[in-house]
Amino acid sequence: MSLVSRQSLSDYFAQDRLFWRRLGRAVIIGGLAGAMALAFVLIVKIGTDLFWPEDIDYGWLGGEWWWLAILGSTGLVVGILRVVTHIPDDINGSLTIIQDGAVDRSTALQAIGISIVSLVGGASLGPFDAGVRSGAFVGDRYATFRKLPDKERQVDAVSGINGALGGLLTAPIIATLFVTELRWPERRNLYRALLPAMAASIFGFAVSFAIIGDTFLGVFAMPSYEVRFWHFGLAIILGFLAASLSWLLGLTVSVLRSWIVPLLSNQVVRSTVGGLALGGIAILLPLTLASGKGELGIAIDNVEQIGVVLLLAVVGAKIVAVAISLTTGFIGGPVMPTLFIGGAAGLAVHAMFPGIPIALAFSCMLVAVPGVSIGAPFSMVFLAALTVGVGAVETAPAAVAVLTAYTLHAGLGWFGLPTDKAIVDIDEVTVQSELFELGAEAEET
Repeated sequence: MSLVSRQSLSDYFAQDRLFWRRLGRAVIIGGLAGAMALAFVLIVKIGTDLFWPEDIDYGWLGGEWWWLAILGSTGLVVGILRVVTHIPDDINGSLTIIQDGAVDRSTALQAIGISIVSLVGGASLGPFDAGVRSGAFVGDRYATFRKLPDKERQVDAVSGINGALGGLLTAPIIATLFVTELRWPERRNLYRALLPAMAASIFGFAVSFAIIGDTFLGVFAMPSYEVRFWHFGLAIILGFLAASLSWLLGLTVSVLRSWIVPLLSNQVVRSTVGGLALGGIAILLPLTLASGKGELGIAIDNVEQIGVVLLLAVVGAKIVAVAISLTTGFIGGPVMPTLFIGGAAGLAVHAMFPGIPIALAFSCMLVAVPGVSIGAPFSMVFLAALTVGVGAVETAPAAVAVLTAYTLHAGLGWFGLPTDKAIVDIDEVTVQSELFELGAEAEET
């Protein structure tokens, strides 16, 4: 009886003083990490406003020729910075940092600086990597300051990641769900980790929202629609399409890394050539410029004028642009670019078949592509409801699409790359995205 009582008592996690110490640290770390992520966003915004015009012609060949000089120069600077600051080619990406709960403190700040240059210069990447890296760095440094053991250092690093993403995404629940889904602790320890993570995320969000007063919610608002039974069958088809696009993105990264990158062994040359290539793509199709958040909003507002052919060309070009950005030395996150690929593909589906509600096609594809590529399907379903602004019922087809795509890939092994190509990863790391297998395991086989 006493054994049962002791066992039951151990399940009351809030009676453990360690839990409360972690929760208290999470509040502090979350606020600091949120402030650091906010500083990153503001610096990138200032730089972007300085270099890039507000009025852009998003039609065919709507880009300016001087963009080639900016992106080429950006690649040159990125290459030089990577050499000077000794950033290795195999530096851990954001998804590996989340999984490990650790960041290389010797390269973290340098990588964040290079990410600023990459994003300001127009690379097809987002702020996710810098957010994760800065949050983990804050947590790591706080643990060092407090002289905490390695296990607590990992806890604080994860708290920092949650705080940074809470401020970056301005949606603390999504941030916590996203990190938890990628790490997925054992069930009995879930709330011991989840509540400090949520606290850090909320305080990171509070710092960001207090200053910028804006959120990611409703950023791709769509008109509501009445769900029909056939929409669920269509969602399955869209799931197949999303899995195909995710596979195509992974294959493009694999081909570039396996066949093209080895020809450019010098880091400075590689980044410069990559920047020039991005500039050429942006001149031809301006919607492929940068992370894609603002560009996707433009596409939504002008979907009828843009048309099917241009949207399909943008999807293909964005896949190539993201692959170039990830393989030639630029540093940034894969989440927003893959959201753009999925969202633009959804708009193309609606433009091709106007009878399909735009909110249905857009929300399904928006979240199904990154749901597979990043490996966080449930977070993406939640993201659909909050960013597209549809109700709970309208979110159901999006859930069907993302779970279909994820099951095809992770459950059935379809749309995966061959083992000899498994080392490639959308996040330029050796482990993570299940779409491309587990790189570490591939190396061992």
